[in-house]
Amino acid sequence: MDKGKGKEFIIDLNDENFDYQYDSIVKTESDEVAILVSNKIFNDLTLEYVWKMEFSLVKEAKEFYNLFAKVTGFSVRKDDVKRDKNQNIVSRKWVCLKEGYRHKVCLENENRKQEPKAVTRVGCETTFRIGFNKQMNKWVVKEFMADHNHPLVEQKNVQFLRSHRVIKNADKAQLNAMRGVGIGTSQIMDYMVQQSGGYNNVGFTKKDLYNHVDADRRVHLRDGDAEGALAYLCGKSEMDPSFYYKYNVDEDNHLANLFWADSTSKLDYSCFGDVLVFDTTYRTNAYNKPLVILVGINHHHQTIVFGCALLVDESVSTYTWVLETFLDAINNKKPLSVITDGDKAMRKAIRRIFPYSCHRLCAWHIQRNAFTNVHVKDFTNHFSKCMFMEDTVEEFECAWNDMLEMFNLHGHKWVTDIYAKRSRWAEAYLRGHFFAGMKSTQRCESMNAYLNRFLKTRLKLFEFVKHFDRALSRIRHNEAKAKFESHHSPTVLTTKLYALEKYAGTVFTRQSFLKFRDEMKNAELFFPVSTENHGGYRVHTLTKFRSPDKIWKVCYGNSDRSMKCTCMMFESVGFPCPHMIVVMKIEHLKEIPETCIMKRWSKLAKETVQVHHDNESQGDATNSIRYGALSSMCSRMSYFASQSEKAFKEARCEIQRLICQMEELCKNSVEESEQEDLKAIKHHVRDPIIVKTKGNPGNLKDKFKKPRHCGKCKKVGHTVRKCPEFVNTHNAFINIEDSIEDMTTLGTFQNGPETSLNDSWLGLHPPNYFTNQVRVIE
Repeated sequence: MDKGKGKEFIIDLNDENFDYQYDSIVKTESDEVAILVSNKIFNDLTLEYVWKMEFSLVKEAKEFYNLFAKVTGFSVRKDDVKRDKNQNIVSRKWVCLKEGYRHKVCLENENRKQEPKAVTRVGCETTFRIGFNKQMNKWVVKEFMADHNHPLVEQKNVQFLRSHRVIKNADKAQLNAMRGVGIGTSQIMDYMVQQSGGYNNVGFTKKDLYNHVDADRRVHLRDGDAEGALAYLCGKSEMDPSFYYKYNVDEDNHLANLFWADSTSKLDYSCFGDVLVFDTTYRTNAYNKPLVILVGINHHHQTIVFGCALLVDESVSTYTWVLETFLDAINNKKPLSVITDGDKAMRKAIRRIFPYSCHRLCAWHIQRNAFTNVHVKDFTNHFSKCMFMEDTVEEFECAWNDMLEMFNLHGHKWVTDIYAKRSRWAEAYLRGHFFAGMKSTQRCESMNAYLNRFLKTRLKLFEFVKHFDRALSRIRHNEAKAKFESHHSPTVLTTKLYALEKYAGTVFTRQSFLKFRDEMKNAELFFPVSTENHGGYRVHTLTKFRSPDKIWKVCYGNSDRSMKCTCMMFESVGFPCPHMIVVMKIEHLKEIPETCIMKRWSKLAKETVQVHHDNESQGDATNSIRYGALSSMCSRMSYFASQSEKAFKEARCEIQRLICQMEELCKNSVEESEQEDLKAIKHHVRDPIIVKTKGNPGNLKDKFKKPRHCGKCKKVGHTVRKCPEFVNTHNAFINIEDSIEDMTTLGTFQNGPETSLNDSWLGLHPPNYFTNQVRVIE
């Protein structure tokens, strides 16, 4: 094609006086630079003008031709590139997406298993090629053909063309921010469509969004899933000096066990690590690795996490490694008590690592096992009464023997085995050991149910640790809210012991105060029967209303106002029992003695411990935090700017100016971040293998399918449609029906009486007087 002649025509895309029509704006983006061009400009664009166009960069030529294709109604793609001896590009060519033809081998394949894709190439010759002019130091047009051999796409359908479907960098940042809080890709697409004003304005399809998410995941996994997770934990340790993580590998260098705990978890354990509860949950990651969560209870009676671990198996050696690593993380401070579900491997590991800790079995699991193993009516109710009775050991033994006599279970194996473990589940044996009011692993089970909203079976390890942190941050936010309410929202006083109740409200947290007030109300059922003086202390004997045969004794120290009750509730739970409250009334105390206040339930439980602050507060914020802060500010600006036409135009101009300015800064920061990525620490750990657990097996339908039985003969291996008996009978039925039609047509049967066929036909047995030959009447 010969070059046209005419005056020079150069489009300055950054010119503020650039003329456009508001209702027909075409929007594209390259590195977050919005380019606005009107349909009118491209419709009036002549071949002469195109031949005279000059570009400073190849990118500008690409943007121009893609905009031209978008207004015209077709899609473009790269075709040919030429380089000089120094590998510098000297020529670049773009063609219509329908250029060329599909290879014949793809069209003539007869052994195709899937339906062939639609034809996308029809031999269109539309071309746009540029070349570098060394004298002008510009890129000039070398070839331009605008004629198509196929219909062009309407403007409403341009959104589906490939070269005009681009996920902008801003959309990618918004996508990452929304995925970081667990929003699904489909919901994100719906939000972006609504935000942009419709599917035709969003600039990409849902499939494009899913492809980007998958590609982004592969980028994170380029060094391996285990490497990504360990790099994330390593980064947290750099920001949090008290962060602790440890792992080991198997003989093939696959990641085996992984444990981590941050500074807040270690702080919580130093304050509330007297009781440790841990359990194993399953189906939280793509490798089926069991997740062990070590939890406790804080002064707001909320569940707190001391640490967590992903395991390779559930053996004694693995649990031993977890507990040893946990001790190393929390400076070898062992808990007073431990609660588990009764797993044998756990029990052996606890006995080895925590030999002096009181081990309690979960009451809920024991009750369930009692119901499962002993099929006797009302046994579970009597068993529960024995388990929770707060009496002496002798009284428990009497009640247990009475129960065995009642149900005649002296030789029952499960009953005998569970009785041998009574010191780990019977309340009579566990009295005086501090468990903070917990009797089961319910807090672990609740934590597992809570985490299931964040952790899914498809999660890779690097996604798992991020989502776990997100769940943990919500738990700690709830603790901060409870602390605020305890300090700034005093509760209403409801009892007659005004001074004592008011003092409890100033000492205990809100939830602890409510529990103490319940004990104050229970104290109304008790009254003293005698008092004995023994020099420096007095012993008060109490009984209960309508239970005169039960007595409790409270020893009260005259000097330090210390108290000790035979019910041992303070030693077990940490709150003054109703008997102590009665003695406080007898002694006319206006305040709760300090010896009767356990610090772990007070408002000052964590005040004396220094709280670590992440380095993010010192300006080392992550990209997502900076993006969130700027998005919040821009959201306010967008609201005010959208209220009037003048404000809208002014804000748009300022945004365009800032975008160009920020683009230059972003290029430098990207280069620096790439250099930092090269310096990142490599652990050289392979991804873990998928493990088999002994816990929740999940859906077993696919693994163990129940054999199908025939509905007719009840045999295994076929259905009623393929049953041999049914097929033979069905064929006989068809032969009879055909014979009847033929005989009815002929009007007579050979050697057969005129009898109704329904009797033998319904029984599917052909009558004996039917023959295979029919007399033909000429």
